[in-house]
Amino acid sequence: MSLRVVIYKAKDGLRRGIEAYFYTWHGEKPPETPEGLRPVRREVHEWINFVWWDNPAPGVPGEFFAVLWRGFLYVPETGVYRLYVVTDDGSRVWLDDELVIDAWRDQPPRTYFSKPLSLQRGYHRLKYWFYNRYAFSEAILGWIPPGDLGEPGVIPKEMYRYSLGDRVDFTGLPEEYGVEIIDPVTGSAKKCFSVGAGCSITLPYEEQPFYGRLRILRRTGEILYESRENMELWGGDEVRIVFGELRK
Repeated sequence: MSLRVVIYKAKDGLRRGIEAYFYTWHGEKPPETPEGLRPVRREVHEWINFVWWDNPAPGVPGEFFAVLWRGFLYVPETGVYRLYVVTDDGSRVWLDDELVIDAWRDQPPRTYFSKPLSLQRGYHRLKYWFYNRYAFSEAILGWIPPGDLGEPGVIPKEMYRYSLGDRVDFTGLPEEYGVEIIDPVTGSAKKCFSVGAGCSITLPYEEQPFYGRLRILRRTGEILYESRENMELWGGDEVRIVFGELRK
């Protein structure tokens, strides 16, 4: 007899929309980053296309506020894109951890463009950090796609995603069994061992999405199973593992 393993996602951690965290600030200079700040409100937005004449959200003042949008941008086809913002006051945009737009200043509504970006089809990490000083604010994120993909404009709602957390749960594991996920590019690996029929692997936003192989092993290190193809993993996923015996 040999071991038969069935692996499937019982819960998908990837959802439509993009997370928005609202902050307040004081003083002459707006905060350079949200590090060390505590958000006063969290929402999920369909896209980034806002003109606020007063309060941007319940409990958030219309002046001296900031917003961090964080999630993933889906690029439908490989090609050269340019991002742009319409901003009042300041905006900074990161794509895959690279600062691509820096318009960090008090200003009336102005448009800023990124350099041309060669992007592969698929998901890309997106962060947009915005601040406003006085009442009336505007934050719009658009793109100029390759010629065959349509006209320049606000990035459509269907291109935004966010993940539900920063860990992947593996269920159905017997005691003394574990799971290892392996990055095929770097060779780095993460593992966990079952406690009460399951275990979890931390997968922070900066490491999502994760594409790699999955192994099932004993605590001794013996490999019982290895996937032939890479799996796509997101924070908030629940991966169910079912074991059986394959008769010869």
